[in-house]
Amino acid sequence: MRKPWKGGYIMVKRVKLFIYLVLSLVFILSAVTVNAGGLSSEQVAERLKKFKGEELVVVSWGGSYQEAQRKAFFEPFAKQFGINVIEDSPAGASKIIAMVKSGKVTWDVVAGSSFYPDDLGSQGYLEPIDYSIVNKDNFMGKFAGKYHVGTDTYSTVLAYRTDVFKEPNVPTSLTDFWDVKKFPGRRSIQDDVMDNVTWALLALGYGRDQIYPLTDEKVEKAFKKLDELKPHITVWWKGGAQPAQLLTDKEVVMASAWNGRVQVVKDEGVPIKIVWNGATMQGDSWMIPKGAPHKELAMLFAAWQSLTENSYRIASYISYGPINKKAIPKVTGKYKGSLPTDFSDIQVHTDFEWWSKDKNYTRMKRLWQDWKLK
Repeated sequence: MRKPWKGGYIMVKRVKLFIYLVLSLVFILSAVTVNAGGLSSEQVAERLKKFKGEELVVVSWGGSYQEAQRKAFFEPFAKQFGINVIEDSPAGASKIIAMVKSGKVTWDVVAGSSFYPDDLGSQGYLEPIDYSIVNKDNFMGKFAGKYHVGTDTYSTVLAYRTDVFKEPNVPTSLTDFWDVKKFPGRRSIQDDVMDNVTWALLALGYGRDQIYPLTDEKVEKAFKKLDELKPHITVWWKGGAQPAQLLTDKEVVMASAWNGRVQVVKDEGVPIKIVWNGATMQGDSWMIPKGAPHKELAMLFAAWQSLTENSYRIASYISYGPINKKAIPKVTGKYKGSLPTDFSDIQVHTDFEWWSKDKNYTRMKRLWQDWKLK
């Protein structure tokens, strides 16, 4: 009688072990995948029950924007879950840094432009977003970062007075900002580098998909193009309400502006037209300062506001779009058809990752200040 082959027995054991390891790995990955999807609407609501009666300090930028957020998010959230939402403003990275350094953090969740949280977070000033709580499956673009959760989309557009420039001789794209012969008059642009460099490259003939990454060569060309515009800029605006007021008072005839802010005065009857072609599409996000007093509640708030049934609400009160793709069809009311998301295909989509990595924004801001002082 032949003895069993010992090598065959060992081979069978190895195959069984391999199958066991593969099945274990599949199980682990499946669990991670399910977990990475975040909580459902029902799960978010269930988790929030234990916070009834507690406080949540939310911080934003004031004005018509924060008023819209209040109606869209803060008040419904407070009412649904019995949470006392306390508002503060203005938001800002410098105050987050100061709070964290002092160990006296009083803010729970803070609105800010989506391009800088990853840089701020990597320096230790923000809590990482817990994507086992926040469901990012339906987010547009890069609105779900390591340290930020998108809240809305807005655009920096060209706005002009329709009683100064009349059809058919009107600006039709951002490049017309440079045509001071055809469209003469005082202009205003934001005192910031991001949109202006983008617009300068568009004016140089770069396509919308050719802007990023911003190489040193592109940046040098952009500042040279901005040299042409510089003598015609009479106001360098800093606050979102400023260009809308400048246009209303006819102090300028053309300005870069955040679409929601100029839409407000347009709705009030000021003769203003918004140009979307070549606008820069951006967005705001929620950040949670490191050591926030109500970290879990802040995370759940971010999860709640980004759900499909809530994300669209912002567009009912200001012409900013939702970050949840499935929420876009739910938009109704007077702003439907005039949101950044309605003109997505003719705008430059700001690359948040490029601006936040390697301190690119800090470096570019320094170049901007140097250029202004020349």
